[in-house]
Amino acid sequence: APASSASSASSSSVFIGSSRKMAALSASAAPRGAVRTSALFGAAAPVAVVAASVDVTTVSETKKKFVDSYPFPIPSIWSVAIQELLVTQHFVKYNSKYTYSKLSSLGFCSVYEQLFEGFPNDAEKASIFDCFLKALEEDPAATRKDAEELTAFATGAGSVDGLLASPLFAELKALNADKKFAYSRYDAIGLFRMLELAKATEPAALEKLSDAAGIKLSSVNGDLGLYKGLLFKLAAAKELQKEIFDRERKKQAERDATKAAKAAAAAAAPAEPTA
Repeated sequence: APASSASSASSSSVFIGSSRKMAALSASAAPRGAVRTSALFGAAAPVAVVAASVDVTTVSETKKKFVDSYPFPIPSIWSVAIQELLVTQHFVKYNSKYTYSKLSSLGFCSVYEQLFEGFPNDAEKASIFDCFLKALEEDPAATRKDAEELTAFATGAGSVDGLLASPLFAELKALNADKKFAYSRYDAIGLFRMLELAKATEPAALEKLSDAAGIKLSSVNGDLGLYKGLLFKLAAAKELQKEIFDRERKKQAERDATKAAKAAAAAAAPAEPTA
């Protein structure tokens, strides 16, 4: 079994730290309480995608693939997130219009790094990433590579016009026109991340990029707002978990100190005289 703890690398906050930018770009952020959550990531099911999907693989089969490839326990906060994301992405993957997208890869990698910030074991975080994508019949290495290439391109683009120089947007728009593109919330996150990397955070930038990709701005706005809210919930859950762990550690330290004091007192007590 893998080690249960290791030093965690604190990755930069992509979305929580950029909430003001996201609010400026996303004109219609989801209102508080709009998402019903039976768990952390709740009932945010892609209803429109489900209606159009052709399931050659069932959700249960996808989940079983993940569990079989990663049979180790995952702390509850991250386990809930992974299971919810696996289900929603399953419906995108097996939509009849699904086509792999570099934009979606960037979005997924960005979301994954944000969700797993503070995870106690970096090696296992990477392993979960691989198992997640393999359960969806995707290539983890290709996903990482495409996300890194798009990150490098967006960082050097410097503006919306610089971003639009990428052939990616014309390709996506053509796929949309041919009804061969199944939009997912990772596409929305990918668009936002590209704008963030290019430092093009003016409100009109998101509309321009969405239009170039043939993606409805209303869908992008809704998903950005949804994810901002969910990530804040995740941050709050992590903080609560930390408080619980800290409180338990303090109680255990107090119990250990009391036990040690009793043992020391017993050792220092004079021996009973013998007859």
